[in-house]
Amino acid sequence: MGLQDIVLVLETYRGREKSMRTLQYGLLFITPLANENVRAALQTLSSQLGTTRVILRLFDDLPMLQYSLSCVKENKDKDALVRCLEVVGTVADQLYFPVEHLAWARDMKMLKGSSASLWHASLLLWGFSLILTISRSLRLIFLMKNRAKRATVEEKHKIDVMYRAELLTVIMQAADLLNALNWMPRRPWTKPFPVWQVRSRYTWRPWHLPFPLWQVGFLGLVSSLIGFSKFLSVQSL
Repeated sequence: MGLQDIVLVLETYRGREKSMRTLQYGLLFITPLANENVRAALQTLSSQLGTTRVILRLFDDLPMLQYSLSCVKENKDKDALVRCLEVVGTVADQLYFPVEHLAWARDMKMLKGSSASLWHASLLLWGFSLILTISRSLRLIFLMKNRAKRATVEEKHKIDVMYRAELLTVIMQAADLLNALNWMPRRPWTKPFPVWQVRSRYTWRPWHLPFPLWQVGFLGLVSSLIGFSKFLSVQSL
């Protein structure tokens, strides 16, 4: 990638966002290699990049709404399960933005109240969306395998390309899902209750200790690099 290609990427909103995300998690990943003073600086810079991305997402509501409407109007000949997962995932994504905006506004003291519950809700929506996307990609992989059995040589090549793309999507979303689960608050059980009753005060992380920063950085970096490569491949078309 030459200088002109880098400039073209950075001149676009998505290119800047993905660049900041990659740098944000890359800084966390290399923290164990730095001394104590530099480590603190790396964490601060990573945090600032994350905050910048949150602020930039204040302008994502209308683009997301347009994308949501386009998904609803897409070809209805798709597999019913794939279409259902796409629609529900789009709804979760659409709800994520206003919830995050409200949480940010409370952090900035523009609105009264604690932001913790709203950040928690946005985290749940993000995790739910990731699970839906992973399920959708796995369903597409299953359908592609069945389709490949009766495809021609040329069709098999196209299916292989799509198969690899969906496999990368699964890896990318799974890495983000691990981080989302890691950021879930862990609180002690106060009393037993039926598993079907959802109560926010019982929210818990699946594992006892949170990931170290370098592990959070590694998972985020894997996801970011895959997303960046997908973005670049679309840009080159």
